[in-house]
Amino acid sequence: MTHDFEQRAAELLDPGAHGYFAGGAGDELTLRDNVAAWDRVALAPRVLVDVSQRDTSVTLLGRERPHPFLVAPMAYQRALHADAELGTARAAAATGSTMVLSSQSTTDPSDVADAMGDASRWLQLYVFRDRGLTDDLVRAAREGGYEALCITVDFPFGGRRERDLRSGWVVDHPTYVQLATGPMTPAERHAMHDPTLTWDDIAAFGEASGLPVVLKGILRPDDAVRAVDAGVAGVVVSNHGGRQLDTVLSGADALGPVVQAVQGRIDVLVDGGIRRGWDAAKALALGADAVLVGRPVLWGLACEGQAGAQLVLEQLIDELDSTLGLLGCPRARDLDGSYVTRRA
Repeated sequence: MTHDFEQRAAELLDPGAHGYFAGGAGDELTLRDNVAAWDRVALAPRVLVDVSQRDTSVTLLGRERPHPFLVAPMAYQRALHADAELGTARAAAATGSTMVLSSQSTTDPSDVADAMGDASRWLQLYVFRDRGLTDDLVRAAREGGYEALCITVDFPFGGRRERDLRSGWVVDHPTYVQLATGPMTPAERHAMHDPTLTWDDIAAFGEASGLPVVLKGILRPDDAVRAVDAGVAGVVVSNHGGRQLDTVLSGADALGPVVQAVQGRIDVLVDGGIRRGWDAAKALALGADAVLVGRPVLWGLACEGQAGAQLVLEQLIDELDSTLGLLGCPRARDLDGSYVTRRA
């Protein structure tokens, strides 16, 4: 079903919009490898285990979650479907998935909060040259009942996204932070990010919001250790969906060394190329505490709005449940390296 949505979205969307959401940086080697890297990890099932009852729950930021899936932060969702971020948020709430709302949301964070009720939500934070815009987002997170700030740290400026350069696609839907009064290309919006952001700035965001901070965009073990020292609650092993620097490591390949470096002192999440429930099982076996899913949810939204996004999340959760049974590991929290091996 998820692949069906991907194919249908390519037919439904304007080529420029589709290129923005589907594309990556440079020659898109990392974009493709994000998916292929999970295929290089093979599952190693145990047999003759009682799997009549299965438990997909995990613990993240000290709270038990019904499953390990979060909806990754993704911009400009109104360009995909009129349901926009509200549709994605309601789909997340209906499936017990944590929604990570993008800074470049085309919906007010307070409206998303109202739509989700008590459901778990985080706010992804870009740091802009105009720090007042960033302060507004921090305030919105605090006032809207968002559980954490997810600061994207791999985006001092936009990567070379050649599909966008060729199409000249413009974002004509205003975002919450109102970076401009009229249509802009993605590159023009990206130029408003603050390239001077450093480790010295991180603690201030947690202090201003009173919320746990998660850093998204970590690929190196030494950066993961610096994150521990900075006092954050977690990191997301991520290459921004292959959209920033081409030829960097995939999430699947970078995950293990980061997990080993932090030694359980903070939570470790991973994104990039998660397409199936068994991909999530592999991530947990490699040491991740949870996973973020991006494009599959967007393609569901593009095709059928909230209902499509919800179908994608329900399929992923169901696939994880069945994978646990067929893998001979009835509890997701018990997955470890013994259940995976690298293909030759």
